[in-house]
Amino acid sequence: MNTKTVAADQMKALKSKLNAAIESRASLEEDFTAQSSMLIQFINKLSHVSKGLNLELDNRLAQLRALLSKSAPISEIENKIAEISKLLQRHAITNEQSITKAHQQFKEAGKSLQKINGLSDDLRRKLRSLLNESQSTKDNLAQYIPLFSQLLEFYDFSLKSKSDIPKGGLLGAQQKNTPEAGAGTNKDENTQVNALLIEKITACLSKLQLSTQHTKELLALNKKLVNDKSSDDVLQHFIEIFDVIVADLRDERDSAKTFLTTLSDTLTTVQSAVKKTLVTCQKSQVANDKINSKLQSQLLDMTSTVKKAMSLEQVRIDINSKLQNIASTLEQKSSLEQQGQQSLASQLDEMASKVKKLEVQSRAFEDKLAEQQRKSMQDALTKLSNRAAFDDYFTKAMVRFHHQPYELALVVMDIDNFKKINDTYGHTAGDKTLQVIANTIQKKVSDNAFVARYGGEEFVLIYANINKAALVKELNTLNKHIARLPFKFKSNKVSITLSMGVTHIKNDDNIHIAFERADEAMYQAKAQGKNQVIYQQ
Repeated sequence: MNTKTVAADQMKALKSKLNAAIESRASLEEDFTAQSSMLIQFINKLSHVSKGLNLELDNRLAQLRALLSKSAPISEIENKIAEISKLLQRHAITNEQSITKAHQQFKEAGKSLQKINGLSDDLRRKLRSLLNESQSTKDNLAQYIPLFSQLLEFYDFSLKSKSDIPKGGLLGAQQKNTPEAGAGTNKDENTQVNALLIEKITACLSKLQLSTQHTKELLALNKKLVNDKSSDDVLQHFIEIFDVIVADLRDERDSAKTFLTTLSDTLTTVQSAVKKTLVTCQKSQVANDKINSKLQSQLLDMTSTVKKAMSLEQVRIDINSKLQNIASTLEQKSSLEQQGQQSLASQLDEMASKVKKLEVQSRAFEDKLAEQQRKSMQDALTKLSNRAAFDDYFTKAMVRFHHQPYELALVVMDIDNFKKINDTYGHTAGDKTLQVIANTIQKKVSDNAFVARYGGEEFVLIYANINKAALVKELNTLNKHIARLPFKFKSNKVSITLSMGVTHIKNDDNIHIAFERADEAMYQAKAQGKNQVIYQQ
């Protein structure tokens, strides 16, 4: 009776250890599954960051995600990672070749310009200085944009110098051996050319999206550019503006370079850790299979002994001996699994730490990209949405309208006599006027109205679910409020008004037809005396 009790207790203990081993194995598999999921998420983020660099690279990353998702063999995953590494190397080589080609083209174009007869000494000196400063190749293609831009400007000056434009060029160089009467004419012409050039440069600068620091510098230089009339000052401000743009491009390049370097290093570490983890799991599985086989053999041996035993005493002796062997085997199994779990946990913790660090950097980079995207859709002067944002919003609104029609209205408005304000009081006054009117429109129109600066002194609004009567009433109220704003320039009080064209979208409209109808209504308001709202069916 005592012998049976002992055997039952030992069998119960054996069963308990087997259950514990099964639970441990399940926990290990669960941890491995979670880590695989984390790796797939990481690859997804990597694909998002590198999207658009290379179509083939995008496809290879998609294939890698698919392999990881279906738990493909490690050999296939390694082959795919090797393909991606080769693509990245080829992309780097292609980029270097493009930089070398751009540098060579820049040098050849500069040398060709130097060979042209009739260039002014000042232009030759500036061209020589530009070429000397650009002897070495740049780090990326973006750095060649301002260089080619300046070279094109020199080409333009060279062409203009051969026409009827004053010999001093667009920036009004000193005239030699010119009669006094002619000097006055040339000065006026140079002033007009400078003003035209400044206006174009200012318009281009308003579309640039730089970092906050460089944007402030650019705005300060823009104010100097508008206020200074001397050709030398204007030229100096142009150079300073290009320096700011180049500095911003350099900062952006350094930021991206740092992120991509860190990304590459972390990806290499994660790849190594995954490989090491898989090897550890395979070794652990082989050792575990051996122990299970040994345990199975011992159990079968014990069963055979019981069947062959001639007496209860013989059973007891044999069973005790074999149970001790089984217990020893289970202890080996438990120790091996514990070591494997500790090793795997250590590797997973290290990999998780690397991935977490990369996620922080990736999130910061994504935030920066999102901020750049936001800025690219914002007008730098008025802080309203810009034309690109309007095109995107209006396109989506038209898609919704044609899918399920609703009341959708478009408003085009233009500031009356704005050119006179610029010509009389200067561009600074004009900029301030645009800012005040933009801020007023934003505050006074309905909350659900989309407001954008379309360009120059023209604004556009998009309304949803508002009828003709309510819309025209709101716009008339806005116009009256604008007319009452206390504008004052050089001690002169000025009343500023708007001319507005309004239309509701029709079923057979497209974007261009609708805009042309609203734009035509706005010009009709101008023709009928300005400061009014014209609705066109």
